[in-house]
Amino acid sequence: MPDVTHFPKANGRGLAGWQAELVLRLLGNPTGDIPVAALARSCGLSRSYFIRAFKRSMGLPPHHWVMHRRIERAREMLARTNESIAEIAVSCGFADQSHLTRVFHQVVGESPAAWRRRSKAQAAEHPNLHSSSDRNHREAAQRDPPDN
Repeated sequence: MPDVTHFPKANGRGLAGWQAELVLRLLGNPTGDIPVAALARSCGLSRSYFIRAFKRSMGLPPHHWVMHRRIERAREMLARTNESIAEIAVSCGFADQSHLTRVFHQVVGESPAAWRRRSKAQAAEHPNLHSSSDRNHREAAQRDPPDN
């Protein structure tokens, strides 16, 4: 899956740095639906030019980029929570469980349920292996304990 939070330096045909930052801020909540035309207007571009510039800068067209962000969030929730797949689907901005399952399978290559089972089985087999975000969170908590 492409890194949807990083974008290469814009060239003459992609989004300018300020446009890319603005769009990332506007798309910061992957559950919301912001029309592409509104994103284009916020950047001072036509809809068609915006879509081409976005794809050149971000590697994916806007709709696919948003779907990948939603899938990333769903994967985090599948791995870390026991919420039902239907609840995860809605909280990630999908219409329903079927929509999540269809897009998840297209992007990841397996269903959310199969991915969750495999992810939980791997975590059980290797309890000492944690993701870098888990490790970073623990290190930050050790450095900066909460004030009581």
